[in-house]
Amino acid sequence: MPKRRPSLLLLSAAHALNDGYGSFLAALMPLLIDRFGLSLAMAGLLSSIRTSAASFTQPVVGHLADRLGPRWLVLLGPAVTCTVMSLLGVLPNYTALAVALVFAGLGTAAFHPAAASLAGSFREERRGLAVSIFSAGGTVGVAMGPVLIAALVGRFGLSVTPALLLPAWILVGLLVWRMPQVARGPQEARLRLRTHPNARQLAHLWAIAVLREFVGASYTSFLSVLWVERGASVTVGGLSLTLFSLAGAVGGVIGGRLSDHLGRRKVIVGALLMTIPFLYLFLLTDGLVSMIFLGLGGMLLLASNPVSVIFAQELFPEHRGVVSGLVMGFAWGVGALLITALGWLGDRLGLEAALGIATGVLVPAAGIAAGLREPNPS
Repeated sequence: MPKRRPSLLLLSAAHALNDGYGSFLAALMPLLIDRFGLSLAMAGLLSSIRTSAASFTQPVVGHLADRLGPRWLVLLGPAVTCTVMSLLGVLPNYTALAVALVFAGLGTAAFHPAAASLAGSFREERRGLAVSIFSAGGTVGVAMGPVLIAALVGRFGLSVTPALLLPAWILVGLLVWRMPQVARGPQEARLRLRTHPNARQLAHLWAIAVLREFVGASYTSFLSVLWVERGASVTVGGLSLTLFSLAGAVGGVIGGRLSDHLGRRKVIVGALLMTIPFLYLFLLTDGLVSMIFLGLGGMLLLASNPVSVIFAQELFPEHRGVVSGLVMGFAWGVGALLITALGWLGDRLGLEAALGIATGVLVPAAGIAAGLREPNPS
């Protein structure tokens, strides 16, 4: 039976749906802080809970995708994530929020490695572009989600969020209808990281992803709060999240395509180093100028994200799902655990100072990337 792949457009749409609903928490955070009387550390813990649940199980799910085929995992993820995130506005207390976010995270864990494995199976000369387009779908979803939810709750209040169940399930139904059956992957030998010749390379990619996710998640978790502290509205905070994410989507596509021509390592190193000054300029300015620097920083920060996934898949072409789960999910989970510490620093030093400290970790990330060796695509 010939192997079939869904179109990149379909994979990107599923990614946008899953990550768009998953992004509601950041835009709702100021209202949830006010409703439940949360400290910044408690708010940061909510972000860590969702991202950790979405992340640490991804290598296991990636293994299932490699062995059993990815179709139902790709469909299950958005169904669970969208259902849970649509109920955030009516949950009664902090504990209920935390439990719900665990389930939302598990839905995301079901989706990402399976879908990334499909996106990474395209031809070598287009692989960077394919994975970056898939990645851009999720980033666009993250960009539009905060605008949608901020506009709705700004007009109707938190109790309106269950209304989003209807469009979510309509879109999930369309995905079930249009997602083709995908042939089961070959039964490859068990992945043994300790003895694999590319194990050190994968460990370096994982460390880079941890540091990059810590920076990115720190900004997305607290951008809306920062703008409200600056005197702006919740809507402006949501718009800043949209700008950061849309710019990142553009950066990811550019980075993926450039990596097909210039090499994966050069793009990762260059993007990480160029991100640093723009994020610091964002923190040191205000108003429109600050927004411009934020967009440029987001574009460069996320430019290296899909490139790292492609790099890992080319190091382990027979285990695309597993390594995608490691470099995306497991690494992102470790980075997300540090967001609580960022909130703690924000409580004591102020958010701008805390975000400035977080931005500095991109320096060692770029140093690690400089030691990578280009993979041999297959």
